Amino acid sequence: MKQEKNAKIGRWKAGLLAALMCVGVTVAYAQQVKGTVLDENGEPIIGANVVEKGTTNGIVTDLDGHYTLSVSNVEHAVLQFSYIGYNTKEEAVKGRSTIDVTMQPSVVNLGEVVAIGYGTQTRRQITGSVANVTEDNFNKGLTRDATDLLQGKVAGLMINSGSGDVTSTSRMRLRGVTTLQEDMGPLVVIDGIPGGDLSTVAPTDIESISVLKDATSAAIYGSRAAGGVILITTKKGVGNQTTVNYDGYMSVDVLANKPNLLNADQWRAYAAYSKQDPSVYDQYGADTDWFSELTRTGLSQNHSLSLSGGTSKGNYRISYTYQDRNGVMRDNKQERHSFRFQVQQRAINDRLRVGLTGSGTITDQQLPEAGNYILAYSMLPVYPVYNADGTYFTKVNAEYDQGNPVQNQDLNRKDNEMLYFYGSGDIQFELAKGLNTKLNLYKSRFSDTHSEFNNSTTEDGQSDQGNAYKRNRVWNRNLLEWTIDYERAFGADEEHKIQALAGYSWEENAYAYFFAQNRNFLSNDLSYNSLQSGNGLKTGDVESGKSAYKLVSLYARAFYGYYNRYMITAMLRRDGSSKFGKNNKWGIFPSVSAAWGISEEAFMKDINWVNDLKLRVGYGVTGNQTGLDPYRTLELYGMKGIYYNDGSWKTAYAISQNANPDLKWESTATMNLGLDFSLFNGRFGGSVELYKKKTSDMLYTYAVPTPPFVYDRMMANVGDMENTGVEMMFNIGVIRNKELDWTMTLNGSYNKNKITRLSNDHYETDKVYVGSPWIRGGSGVTSHIVETGRPVGQFYMWKCKGISDEGKYIFEDINHDGNIDDADRTYCGTALPDVIFGWQNTVNYKSWDFSVFFRGMIGNEVFNGPRAAYGNNTYLLGTNALNDELIYKLKGQNSQICSYYVEDASFIRLDNIALGYTFNTKKIDWLSKARIYVAAQNLFVITGYKGLDPEVQLGGRNETDRANSSRTSTGIMAGSGLYPGIEYRDFYPKSKTFTLGLNVTF
Repeated sequence: MKQEKNAKIGRWKAGLLAALMCVGVTVAYAQQVKGTVLDENGEPIIGANVVEKGTTNGIVTDLDGHYTLSVSNVEHAVLQFSYIGYNTKEEAVKGRSTIDVTMQPSVVNLGEVVAIGYGTQTRRQITGSVANVTEDNFNKGLTRDATDLLQGKVAGLMINSGSGDVTSTSRMRLRGVTTLQEDMGPLVVIDGIPGGDLSTVAPTDIESISVLKDATSAAIYGSRAAGGVILITTKKGVGNQTTVNYDGYMSVDVLANKPNLLNADQWRAYAAYSKQDPSVYDQYGADTDWFSELTRTGLSQNHSLSLSGGTSKGNYRISYTYQDRNGVMRDNKQERHSFRFQVQQRAINDRLRVGLTGSGTITDQQLPEAGNYILAYSMLPVYPVYNADGTYFTKVNAEYDQGNPVQNQDLNRKDNEMLYFYGSGDIQFELAKGLNTKLNLYKSRFSDTHSEFNNSTTEDGQSDQGNAYKRNRVWNRNLLEWTIDYERAFGADEEHKIQALAGYSWEENAYAYFFAQNRNFLSNDLSYNSLQSGNGLKTGDVESGKSAYKLVSLYARAFYGYYNRYMITAMLRRDGSSKFGKNNKWGIFPSVSAAWGISEEAFMKDINWVNDLKLRVGYGVTGNQTGLDPYRTLELYGMKGIYYNDGSWKTAYAISQNANPDLKWESTATMNLGLDFSLFNGRFGGSVELYKKKTSDMLYTYAVPTPPFVYDRMMANVGDMENTGVEMMFNIGVIRNKELDWTMTLNGSYNKNKITRLSNDHYETDKVYVGSPWIRGGSGVTSHIVETGRPVGQFYMWKCKGISDEGKYIFEDINHDGNIDDADRTYCGTALPDVIFGWQNTVNYKSWDFSVFFRGMIGNEVFNGPRAAYGNNTYLLGTNALNDELIYKLKGQNSQICSYYVEDASFIRLDNIALGYTFNTKKIDWLSKARIYVAAQNLFVITGYKGLDPEVQLGGRNETDRANSSRTSTGIMAGSGLYPGIEYRDFYPKSKTFTLGLNVTF
C-alpha cells in the first residue's frame, strides 16, 4: 500500500516537473515586447491590431495606444501593425523589448495581407487581378450570405438578386458569361476549402473576401475556375484576449412595387367603354386587390453570438447565429441556425500548428408558390377572397389562369429542410526556417428534403383530388490536400524575396436522390406526410438515383520579387477527373504574370505625390467542368415507357445517351493588363484593368444522325466565346482630419460578350432559339437566339414600330416579301448590361458613422412579360388586365412577343444607407465596444423601365421551369442562363428593408 502511495506521489512529482519544464520552455522562448502605436499626427491609435506575423498571437492597443505582447522568439519574430485606413506596418523585433511605431494613412493599403489561392500575399506583391473586401467595407443591414456583403463592391463582379424571395440565393458572374451551360459563377473557397457553399457561413463570421478575377490568379484552382474564384476568410480568435461579441438586428420588409392592375371601378369603366355586359362576373360587390391580399409586412431578426480568445500558443472562436426571415409574400419564410467553431494550437516551439474547424447549418424554408402571382394578375377585382359564409371563393378555380391564390397560400405547402455539416482538420509543421508543410482533411454532408402538398379544394390540387410530393437529396464530399511552401528573403537589404508552393489534392463527391409522389387523397389532414394514403400512384411516380466523381490534382506556384520593383508569378495545375472522357482524363492549366513597381525606381524618388505605381500583366488558362455531369461520356440506358408481357406490365429501357470518350472541360484563356496606383499620400488611389477572355471547347448538346448514332442527341466540346472588358476602381479621401473622415469609392466595368463558334466538322448548328416569356396568346414562342457573332442574351423577335390607328402592331417586314412570318424575326437588343457600377460614400465624424451606397447598370434591356401578357384587352372582361393605355389602344389582337415590350432597363439604385453611433466605453472596464445603427436597403430605383424592377433574374425561369424544377434530380434547367432579361409573369416583387441593429463587444 505504501509502495503504491509512493508510486502515486512519484507520478505526481514527475507530472509537476514536466509541467514546470513546459513553463520553463515557454518562458525561455516567450518574451514580452511593448510599445505605443501613433497616427500621423502623433496621437495614439486605440484598437490597432498588433500581431506576431505568421501566428494568431496578437493584441489590440489600449486607450493610450499602448500594447504589450509576448512573442515566441525576440530574435526572429516580426510584428504586424494594422488599423483601418492605415498602411499595415511590419517591424522585425531583433531582440528589442520596446517598439514604437507611427502609422501612415492610406486609402489603398499597400501592406494589406490578401488571401490568394493556397496562401496570402501583401498587396504590393500581387501580380494578378485580385480584389479584397474587408469587414469594414461590407454592406450594412439585412444580409443573407456573402453575396449581400459584396453587392456592388468589386468591379466586374455582377451579383444578381433578381427576386424578393427570402429563400432564394443571388447569382454571381465575374467578367461576363463563359459557358453555354448553366453558369454557376465563381468557385467559392472557404478557409482554403474549394467548392464551398455560401449559405454555410453566417455573414457575421466573415472577416474578408478576396475575388480572384483573372486566370493568372485563379489558375491554381484549375478546371473549376473559369468563372473566377471567391475566397472567404472567416474570423479567428486573437491570442492574449477573450472576447464576447453580440451582433443583432431587427428588420422590416415592405413591398417596393406591385403591378398597377384595374380595380373594380376601372374594370367596370372598361366594360362600359367596350360595351360589354359585366353582370355575369360582377355579382359579389367586391373590390379586391389580389396582390395586396397575398402580401404582408415582413418581419425579420438576426442574432449572432461569438466567443473567442486564446494564448500566445493557440486560439479559438465559437459562434452561433440565428436568423428568422419572413418575406413580403405570406407563404414565404426562412429560419436558419448556424454553428461554427475553430481552434488552433501551436507546439514544439511554434513549429507545429494543429487546427480544427467544424460548422453546421440547419435551414427550414417555406417556398412561395409563384403561380399565385399569375392568379393575382388574372383574377377579377370584383371577385371576393371569401364568400358571404366565410368560406373561400372557389367558383373559378377550375378555369385557365383563374383560382383563389389566397386559398392556395393558406392550404398548400412547399417546404425545404436542409442540413449542412462539415469538419476540417489541418496539421502544419515548419520543417526549416521558411519551409512549411501542411495536411488538410475535410468531410461534408449536405441533405435537402423538399415536400409539397396541394389541398384537393384549391386551384393547384383539385384536378388530382389533392397531390403530394417528397424528394430527398444528399451530397457527400471528402477532400485531402497536402501542400509544402517555402518563403525567404535574402540579400544585404533582403531585396530578393521568393515564395514557392507545391501541392496535391484528392477529392471525392457523391450525390444521391429519391422522390415519390401520389395523388387522389381521401383526406387533406396528413398533408405530404402520408404518401401511401393516396390512391393515384402512376408509373414514374417513384424514382431514385446516385452518381459520383473524383478529382485528383497536382499544382505549383512560384513567386520572385526584387525590392517590390520587379515581380513575377508562375502557376501550374494538372487536374484529372472521372467526369472527363477516357481520351481526355487530364487537363493542364498554366499561368504567368509579372508586375513592375514603377514607383520603386530611382527616377521616381523625387516625385513625392506618387506613393505607389505598379503595372501588371499576365496570361493564364482556367477550366469549367460544372456543365459536365458524371457519366456524360458513357453510353447510358433510360426508361422508355412500359410494355405488357407474361400477365404484367413491365418497364422498357432504351439507349438514352450516346458515348463520347472525347468529352473534356471547357477552357478559358485570359490576358490581363492592370495598373495600380496610390497618389497624394494615399488620398487618391485605385486600379484600371484591361482583359480579354476566350472560352474554348464549350459544351453543348447537338443533334446527331441516327444511324450511325443510336440516340439523336450528343454532348460535345465545340463552341468558342469571347469576353473583352475594362474595369476601374477609384478610392478618394475627400476629407481626412482628426474628427472627420470622408472616403468615396467608385467602381465600374464594361464587358462585351460574343459567341465566336458553334460548329465544327462533326457537330453543327447555325443558331439555337431559346427562351419563352410564356405570355397569354404567345405560348411556345421563343424570345432569344444563340448564334455565332452575337452575345449571350440576344433578343430575337419581330421588330415592332408601334401600334396603328386600327389598334394593330406595326411589324417591320425584314425580308420585304409583303408577309410577316418567322423569316421577319430579327435582333432586338441584348439583356446583359454594357456597364455595371457602384458608388460608395463613407463618413466618420467623431462617434458617428454614415454610409450611402448606389449601384446600377447601363445598357441592359428587359422583356416586360407582364405588360405583354396583361397590357391587353383580348381576355377582358373575363380576366383582369393592367391599368395601361394598351388596353384601349390594342383592338382585339393577342399580345405578341415582339420588340414593343423590350425596354431599356438601365438603372441606378440606392442600395444601402446606414447611420451608426459608437458609444464611449472608456469608463466601462467590462465593455469594449457598443454600436447602434439604422439601415435601409433598396430605398428607390431611377429607371425608365415600366415593369416591376429593371433587375430581373439572370437565369431564364418560366412557368414550365417552375412547375418541373422540383421534380427533377437537380432542380436546374440546363442552359437557362442563355435567355436572361425576362420579367416573367410569376416574378416575385422586391421589397424595401429597414433595419435597427446593435453590436456589442465585451
